[in-house]
Amino acid sequence: MVSTTFDNLDDAKKIRVTDALLNEFSNHTLMESQVSRIVKESGIARGAFYKYFDDLKDAYTYTYGLAMKDIHKSIRISHVTTPSELVEQTRQFVEKTNDSRYYALIKMHVLHNESSFISKFDKNVVNENEFQWASSVMVHETIKQIMLNPDVKEILLKKLSNILSVLEKEDK
Repeated sequence: MVSTTFDNLDDAKKIRVTDALLNEFSNHTLMESQVSRIVKESGIARGAFYKYFDDLKDAYTYTYGLAMKDIHKSIRISHVTTPSELVEQTRQFVEKTNDSRYYALIKMHVLHNESSFISKFDKNVVNENEFQWASSVMVHETIKQIMLNPDVKEILLKKLSNILSVLEKEDK
């Protein structure tokens, strides 16, 4: 968990550290990331890094959280999601990601780091209906595939729309 010491830093220093984190995690997998590069780029002492964050995973979680918050802030999220709403939200997420400074981080996360954060069973899976669960899986896989090959975005979004429509009918 990010410390209050980090939260209370002056804006310039916080931006410098955050930019160094973003650079590190955008260019290296979590397993390959190094505190030494982060402290060198940000101009802070190694001890200060550990005052701000518990470890690299904590710093990564903070950085990824910033990215998700920034990208999602302008996407209209509906709690009653139809297939067309889910496809539109997926499209918006991909487009916002592509246009953001977080593109390389999100791509690195989806392609390499995501599995580092799946360490326990998600109890919500049991409570979700089949459509909600399958939709979530399909949306995330579509995003991943678009990250791998952006040229087929429209084809993949159409496939997502088709399969979600079928799933919705089956769920009723």
